[in-house]
Amino acid sequence: MVGKTVLVTSGKGGVGCSTVAARLAVAFARRQIPTLLVDLSAGNPALDLLCGLDDRVVYDARDVLHARIDPRRAALPVVSVQNLTLLPGATIFDGVPGEAEVIRLFETLRGGFDQAVMILDVPKEIVGTLSEFADLTLAVSDLSAASLRATASLNRSPRAQMRLVLNRCSAERDATGVRPTVREALDYVGLPLAAILLDEPLVVADGATEPGRFRFRPAFDVPIKNLSIRITGGHAPLLSGLIRGRKRRKILADMAKRRLENA
Repeated sequence: MVGKTVLVTSGKGGVGCSTVAARLAVAFARRQIPTLLVDLSAGNPALDLLCGLDDRVVYDARDVLHARIDPRRAALPVVSVQNLTLLPGATIFDGVPGEAEVIRLFETLRGGFDQAVMILDVPKEIVGTLSEFADLTLAVSDLSAASLRATASLNRSPRAQMRLVLNRCSAERDATGVRPTVREALDYVGLPLAAILLDEPLVVADGATEPGRFRFRPAFDVPIKNLSIRITGGHAPLLSGLIRGRKRRKILADMAKRRLENA
């Protein structure tokens, strides 16, 4: 039985939802936490490519959904990352599964594996159904108006624990004044902030002959690692790895002051 379940979704394509799901799964696995990564995208799955397993996929999540294969036989160990297993997504889109099918698949996966954490890359069409059953739902967005608007309109259960992950944020100040601030983004979307990730992918190909290699780069790993720690109930600073020294301490002091003023 899976211990903790986390959904990763987005209201708009192209914001790095699959990459965030993979980065988070790698962060858990590197902490020696057995992790199952599930790609529920259909028609254009990405996680098998990111993990370097595209040439090894025989069965996928649709086969599990339609009970054509045992889920353990469809799952593949990610060779380049210990403690990480992938259930690939389907390359053929044959329609959005119904609510009953989605719930049955979720329960099958949760009961069919013994990993401590299961992370599911979930399309927006079915996230509303699953968000009530998962322990946490992470909505990924960048700071563009279109992405924030789509994130704000995501369908979710009133009982869902949903948090916002701001992805592809720049470390530079927005000189144009067009891009909203983090606070403006939170006010617009109406979700608590889970993490801020820099504009740099962690999951990359080291070369054409080794597409599945993951490189560890502390500047970009720290925020996602801290997120994994907070998900499992530990304490890790939100801004660590993004802003250092006096500036970070000042920001944290200002946040604490506002919290006291609003109490």
